[in-house]
Amino acid sequence: MKRHKIHHYLFYALLALSLTSSLASCGFQLKQRTTLPASFGPVSIQGVGKFSSFYRAVRSALRQSSISIVEDTSASHSIKISPSRERKVLSVNAAGKVSEYELIQRLNYSVTSSNGTPLIAPTRLSRSSYYTVSSTEVLGDSTEENEVYNRLEEDLISQMFDQISAAL
Repeated sequence: MKRHKIHHYLFYALLALSLTSSLASCGFQLKQRTTLPASFGPVSIQGVGKFSSFYRAVRSALRQSSISIVEDTSASHSIKISPSRERKVLSVNAAGKVSEYELIQRLNYSVTSSNGTPLIAPTRLSRSSYYTVSSTEVLGDSTEENEVYNRLEEDLISQMFDQISAAL
């Protein structure tokens, strides 16, 4: 009986390995964030505070593209961003307590060149996700909510970079 289980596990391990190697050999890879050409910078970011999570995420993404961020008129492009968050109740339990939320992250943005020419007209992006509330782990719910919002922010920044890259 044990021998049968070992063969069973070995079969599935080999199957998983062969599927993984076939995906890798065909060139499959997960989508990575679009990088912008360094010539796009330096960039100024407007419309959001320097200490907000969205500003920090955009700044990090621009730095990964080797684009510097400036505060003055030396910017070759200006990105005006206005993020917003919303939380909606999706379901409640029998006791009337919330059991599931939908989290919505929106981003309004536009990009202009240093001479004021619009590269991207005002655009609105939106992403949503949901999470289940734990009745026992109150602190964990707050952490999970922040993690979901961070993933939504990353998705929106990636989509914004895709659109900027396509417009260049």
